[in-house]
Amino acid sequence: MLEILSRSYIMGVGKPVPPKERQYFGKEQRMIYLNNIEKTIHKPMVSSLDTVTRRQIAELICRLLTVRDPDCVYLTEGGRGTELSLRAFIAKGDHVIVTASCGERIPEVLENLGAEISVLPDDPYLAPGYEKLDELFRPDTRAVVCAHGIRATGNVTDLERICAAAKQHNALVIADGSCTCGAVDVSLEILSPDVYCFSGENMLMGPEGIGGICLRQGFDGRPLQKLLEEEPAAFSDNILRSFAASLQFILDTGIYGIAMLPHRLAKRFFESAKAMDGVTVCGDYREGVRLPVVAVRAEGFTAEEISQYMKERGILIGTENDMARFSFGYFNTRPQVKETVQALMDMMGIDEPYLLP
Repeated sequence: MLEILSRSYIMGVGKPVPPKERQYFGKEQRMIYLNNIEKTIHKPMVSSLDTVTRRQIAELICRLLTVRDPDCVYLTEGGRGTELSLRAFIAKGDHVIVTASCGERIPEVLENLGAEISVLPDDPYLAPGYEKLDELFRPDTRAVVCAHGIRATGNVTDLERICAAAKQHNALVIADGSCTCGAVDVSLEILSPDVYCFSGENMLMGPEGIGGICLRQGFDGRPLQKLLEEEPAAFSDNILRSFAASLQFILDTGIYGIAMLPHRLAKRFFESAKAMDGVTVCGDYREGVRLPVVAVRAEGFTAEEISQYMKERGILIGTENDMARFSFGYFNTRPQVKETVQALMDMMGIDEPYLLP
């Protein structure tokens, strides 16, 4: 077992802060990171230089995602898991159903493979339109490809429902879990996708450059094995140790302990933002699991203008699909939420103290 120093963290092990943000690093204690950087600059500290093997990391992933056999876990470089899975299991002429929330990269890979694509549109809440899924299946449908967690809005796809529908049509399910692993409880035994991909950074708090693929037990993984032999992933000892420490920290803390604070912070921000005149909160906030992400549009401002205003106030956020994206992590705090709400109120010209969380 790799030992880590409980509640101790070091800076700079993961993704480097972009050059444009380095000007703020002199006052890093002042900056509020709500754009996933917060999840990558803080790392559980490794207390030893013990060698970590890929097998040990696979075993940690099995514990986190409820996978029985470590042989079903394959490590990949960075966020390449979904691309490699598509190349391994999708052939020219295959019909593939893709959820609209998958983004641009997945359809691009499928087009390059020569697959035929049908898109499952979003509903008014920007979640997959599940009621239209059955009508998209064809006798030659090979797979359904979806994002388990939707980065732009924080919605979480009902993966169990998609897997059940795909099973009725003898189709595979390839799911991108890069936004959900480490953010919500994920049991692959219950969800039962054939292929589940993850990234070590962001919610898993691991280093950049490592990720992986979990295959359903009993699923024929030989095409993937062959591809990985042709394009082997190489990891430094430091990356393996750092990733193992992050996984061990999440397991020791418990996924509910890791997830509870970010979701409470997101809820506080959501309640304030939705009550502001001229601010529209985007996404599905009906019953169900969500990521700790709140996406907004503000009347009179583009997403980029909101981002720039927040940066000038010392708050870094993301933008996606014309929405300003506030992403909360384990290391964010309640005072940071209050300061962010105040900044949004100031931008909108709102003077209503009761809106402050």
